[in-house]
Amino acid sequence: MRGPIYTLLIAVFLPLAAYGHHAYRVAYDFSKTETLEGKVVRLELVNPHARIYVSVNTADGETEEWTIEGPGRLALARRGWTDDMFDGGGIITAVGNPSSQGHRAIWLERLVMPDGTEILDPLVADELEIEAQRRERAQQVKQ
Repeated sequence: MRGPIYTLLIAVFLPLAAYGHHAYRVAYDFSKTETLEGKVVRLELVNPHARIYVSVNTADGETEEWTIEGPGRLALARRGWTDDMFDGGGIITAVGNPSSQGHRAIWLERLVMPDGTEILDPLVADELEIEAQRRERAQQVKQ
């Protein structure tokens, strides 16, 4: 009797857990893009989503703390991210999708580091690589 009950519970709750994890899609407006420039305050390289906190100077001379949210630790670590990569507290430029809830937050699309190095969200980087491979195959077929 336990087997069918456990199967039913898993069938009901597993999709709910997956849906809850991907709720960031409703927290950010993916039809818009915003650019921030600010000093890195700290990095939380954690799962399920990493966060970079930056101090941004506003036009009226005030300072605001913004959050840049992105994929989790595992996805970023595979692409070279480390816990201490922002320890210098340099000025970065971040491009991303703004919060749809009115928070000072964006979903990471691209970072430009103080030395000019550009870092892409792994999902964006993967999509670009897949598209480049697709175009290459299409060119080979034409030849």
